[in-house]
Amino acid sequence: DVAYSLIGIFKSDIRPHYGEGDAALGHLLEEIVARSGEVTVLAWTGKSSPYNSCLPVTLAVYSRPPGVSPAIEDAEMAVRVAALRDLLSQTDAILTYGRVTRLPPAIFANRRLHLPCVIFVVKRLCVQNLGGGREYRYRARVSGIGDVEFQTSDQLSPTEPRKLVFVHPWVRDLYDPLDGFDWENTDSEDEDEDKSDPETDAVSAPSSPLLHGVPAASMDGYTRALRMVARLQQPLHALLLQQQINREFKRVAAEHEIVVPGIDPKINFAKDIRTEVVEIL
Repeated sequence: DVAYSLIGIFKSDIRPHYGEGDAALGHLLEEIVARSGEVTVLAWTGKSSPYNSCLPVTLAVYSRPPGVSPAIEDAEMAVRVAALRDLLSQTDAILTYGRVTRLPPAIFANRRLHLPCVIFVVKRLCVQNLGGGREYRYRARVSGIGDVEFQTSDQLSPTEPRKLVFVHPWVRDLYDPLDGFDWENTDSEDEDEDKSDPETDAVSAPSSPLLHGVPAASMDGYTRALRMVARLQQPLHALLLQQQINREFKRVAAEHEIVVPGIDPKINFAKDIRTEVVEIL
């Protein structure tokens, strides 16, 4: 009944199917993602729904949403971009930018979520029982990030760490409206974005005459890409996914917030930064 009462608020077209129980909430949240491509409904900690592992079993989890990384202020962004110029080549920066910008919006249908995200593979996993036997503390060595610690009652196998991936699904947060990116026109983006000439690839941002000290009309592709990399350096609330038999994934360790450090700018960007649309059950 609670889920159905929200149909009008979200202007949803779903029809109530009385008797579907907990699936009603999953049905509603699936419709929200399907209509908008918006994935903020995935920002929760608690018990996963049998409808889909990336959805919660109750709306109560949204009363305590995970923390979000603060926006980078203008002065700080200028400092970070300047530092990144000494560490990151144009090729790697624009390659990363191109991979992220080519990700399509999320698709949710038939209880299957097709989630675009930045992926970080777990290379090694160590486990420690916390005494009571109900939860375990894990330490994961993660490509592109480093060490990540988390706690869960899920029993994860240290012998198969590469079946686990941390994902950054908050792709929209990596864009800044001032960067000239139009989410609605993602499909029309140049397929060869990462091959563009960083010296001539300018963006327009009519809403502001200056972008962190760079005139909007002349901001080159290299600067634009470095701004995105600076956002990727921010700590974030990540989802942990476990690969299933048929290469789909399920969310695991959802009880507690998992905060991972941002990427290390000294990594091998071509190898350690992956973008993909993963199918989640």
